[in-house]
Amino acid sequence: GCGVPAITPVIRGYNRIVNGEPAVPGSWPWQVSLQRYDGFHFCGGSLISENWVVTAAHCGVRTTDTVVVGAYDQESPSPDEQRLTIEKVFKNPKFNMLTIRDDITLLKLATPARLSATVSPVCLPQATDDFPGGMTCVTTGWGLTDPN
Repeated sequence: GCGVPAITPVIRGYNRIVNGEPAVPGSWPWQVSLQRYDGFHFCGGSLISENWVVTAAHCGVRTTDTVVVGAYDQESPSPDEQRLTIEKVFKNPKFNMLTIRDDITLLKLATPARLSATVSPVCLPQATDDFPGGMTCVTTGWGLTDPN
């Protein structure tokens, strides 16, 4: 099923996004890297099915970019890594770069990701789902964010 990593993540402390902590390899199997034609990583996203990725509209993804799934270390390719072509970019037409409102884009993959222990989709909530205060939530990404 979605949202259940085959490799158990370790969640220590409750740091904010800035000064996060390294992940256990493969423990966030829906985390993708968005890369330009030259392999430059510019944004992250989440695999929501074998054919779809959700990311931020402010990333400015193009069909010439690549979705990398199954990666762990940006500096050394993983044996489970898949480099996938983007068929179509669906950027929210209401996105406003000045206010960063409606900051969402869907990416349709040209070929489906091969699902495995290190590549699987995250679950999307239903509109009626309720998340009580105090519930543990985790944000994943590709590195530290400068607080300045």
